[in-house]
Amino acid sequence: MIAEVAQATKDSLSLNPINRWVWVFPIVESIHICGFTLLVGTVALLDLRLSDLALTRQSIPQLQRSLAPWIHLGIAVQFVTGPYLFTASPHDYIHNPSFRMKMMFLAAALLFHFTVVRGAARQSRGPTVLWRRLIALVSIGLWIGVILGGLGIGFWSVND
Repeated sequence: MIAEVAQATKDSLSLNPINRWVWVFPIVESIHICGFTLLVGTVALLDLRLSDLALTRQSIPQLQRSLAPWIHLGIAVQFVTGPYLFTASPHDYIHNPSFRMKMMFLAAALLFHFTVVRGAARQSRGPTVLWRRLIALVSIGLWIGVILGGLGIGFWSVND
């Protein structure tokens, strides 16, 4: 039974376009990285504004509303390309500590962004500058964790 499931998984992976043609993975990964750059770049702009280090001519709620569609687009690209990249070799990804670290940081960063960061950004008279800077620092730290986890995936090989 287990041997049959293993063989079926191996056969289905070989039918996956990402495994059949050598050019598919780099194209999808490039789109994934561009989407991630869009996501983290726009979040970083909001974090810089929260900390009063950049874009101070625009109100925080106004900037948050302007950046929201770009943040959502970046997330959408990640949620389409990321799982597809995962299908190339699920066993290797699941057992890769860098991948697991990336997923934990990604979950924490998204949760923190959509609760704490957006909550602070929506209020015209929100938290003090010190609190906003702390929120921005935590947000940037979480996204750096996602970046480092993603970079580590290629350097950590899984041996059976």
